[in-house]
Amino acid sequence: MIPQDTVNQILQAADIGEVVGEFVTLKRRGANLIACCPFHNEKTPSFSVSPAKGIYKCFGCGKGGDSVRFVMDLEGLSYPDALKWLAKKYNIEIKEKEFTDSELAAQNERESLFIVSEFADNFFRDYLLNSSEGQSVGASYFIERGFSKPVMERFHLGFAPDGRDLFYKTATQAGFSQEVLEKAGLVSKKDDNTYLDRFRGRVVFPIHNVAGKTIAFGARILKTDAKAPKYINSPETEIYHKSKIVYGIYQAKNAIRQKENCFLVEGYTDVISLHQAGIENVVASSGTSLTVEQIRLIGRFTDNITVLYDGDSAGIKASLRGIDLILEEGLNVKAVVFPEGDDPDSYIRKVGGEAFTRYVEQNQKDFIRFKTEISLEDVGQDAVKKAELVESLVLSITKVPNPVKRQIFYQEVAKLLNIDEAILINEGNKKTVTNLKSVAKQDGGQVAPKRNIEMEILSQEDHPEEEALVRDLVLYGQVQISEAHVLADYIFSETEADIVQDPVLNAIYRQYYEFYSRGEAPTTRYFISHPDHRIQEKVIQWETPKHELSQHWKKYEIFIPEYQDNLGENITRINFRIALLKIKKEISQVIEELNFVDEEKEVILLEHLKEKLAERKEIAEFLGSVL
Repeated sequence: MIPQDTVNQILQAADIGEVVGEFVTLKRRGANLIACCPFHNEKTPSFSVSPAKGIYKCFGCGKGGDSVRFVMDLEGLSYPDALKWLAKKYNIEIKEKEFTDSELAAQNERESLFIVSEFADNFFRDYLLNSSEGQSVGASYFIERGFSKPVMERFHLGFAPDGRDLFYKTATQAGFSQEVLEKAGLVSKKDDNTYLDRFRGRVVFPIHNVAGKTIAFGARILKTDAKAPKYINSPETEIYHKSKIVYGIYQAKNAIRQKENCFLVEGYTDVISLHQAGIENVVASSGTSLTVEQIRLIGRFTDNITVLYDGDSAGIKASLRGIDLILEEGLNVKAVVFPEGDDPDSYIRKVGGEAFTRYVEQNQKDFIRFKTEISLEDVGQDAVKKAELVESLVLSITKVPNPVKRQIFYQEVAKLLNIDEAILINEGNKKTVTNLKSVAKQDGGQVAPKRNIEMEILSQEDHPEEEALVRDLVLYGQVQISEAHVLADYIFSETEADIVQDPVLNAIYRQYYEFYSRGEAPTTRYFISHPDHRIQEKVIQWETPKHELSQHWKKYEIFIPEYQDNLGENITRINFRIALLKIKKEISQVIEELNFVDEEKEVILLEHLKEKLAERKEIAEFLGSVL
């Protein structure tokens, strides 16, 4: 663990202009620096760097952060690794906190696994290039598939010798222990206490993590052997969890950002063939069922996924669950099916990169149309099957977190299947209620939400008053509003953390209060450099208004008062914001209570709810909020 004083030293030394300037060309514009955004394609610069505040913000794609976040996002590093990257740049020595014996053993084992995996990567590559077996068997296979030397080097393709234990002997002679080799999944111990290479007589596809470190291997057999599996892969290890990684993410991450889309395929050769043809924003699930962790990994680089399916209807139907998972994570998903008998690898080798891209553009469909058309092939005129299809489509739509998108998808299904949209929405609400009951039952509670739609509307609301309140706290909390008090004193005397419902805003509120209760005051810099990117992005958004007053106003002696200059007068608005937040909390409580009362009590509660809604409207109108 990096000590906090060292973290502070790194944050102070890391000049945002210098760090960003290593990757993009910055130009001066007033007090800031601008460039075309490195995270998405654009021709007109919308990426702004503020040296004074130590932050960057793209007004095109919304990315923002400090030096650490920039390195994390661009290089795909973890927070500690990004700190180490900056420490190395600024020659800051990191003396990590001493570990306990168990922590040290785990840390050493993890590091050993990375080292031995890199050794194996180099061994397989060297054997491919410099042995007669590697050249005649392994290289011949790759060349036959049309892979060039540069693309083979980019993916570190290799070959495992056909002998029993050549790798094992080479590795132990190099100083690696039998225990480490076995834990890395590179060898296996036999009953006679001898060791056998896991990968033998196969072409090897190293698997890299986001930072480019080798963590595992996949290997394909080339000989005809009915008893041997076509592919074998590394087992799960301390550094490799197959459900959390997608093949090719390290090689594809920059292209995914630039194209603002990720092609998702099934196998290693699909990925490499597309790269060979110049299509680099592609990763593979490597034959495993798509997982939430894999989707979230892709989601770090884009909100858009296009699934490229083989022309095999049975396989497509089996993998539709993956689309529901993508939707549940809030990403946009499209799908493309290739002609029967083709997969992305064979199709691109047949038609070339340009024709492949054209085919994808012309045949990609949003998930609703895709799932409907695929499923209708089996439905025909069968009413029961059609009802099952409708139920399945509605279930998929309920996975979508965004209510506007859900509405659009309901409309599309209604048109495709000639069904009343209201019926679909009603069915969706029933499924949502059923899910809520299931969750509540698992938690040991009970729920009977009669007014699920109203509750959903409230839960989907923006939180403008909450945001304004917490923003004032962070930006102006230490501004004097009277002789004895600062703004933070007033806000904390009138509110409690549970009044702020939005989870990110609530976290900011609570962390500020932790400082406040110790008699301290967190600076905006604390939040701007926060490890939680949601908190960081929110505060940077407050610190970087898209439009700023021109300095020319001062030239003509026209002075526009800024918000903080009239903070005392703005207390009235803050008062109303707090009142509005309290009313919203009461409304939520009333609606929740309505789920469990009889009809007589329900009438009273509804009258109370009506009064509170009227109060909310009146205050919101004064504040200029839209409900």
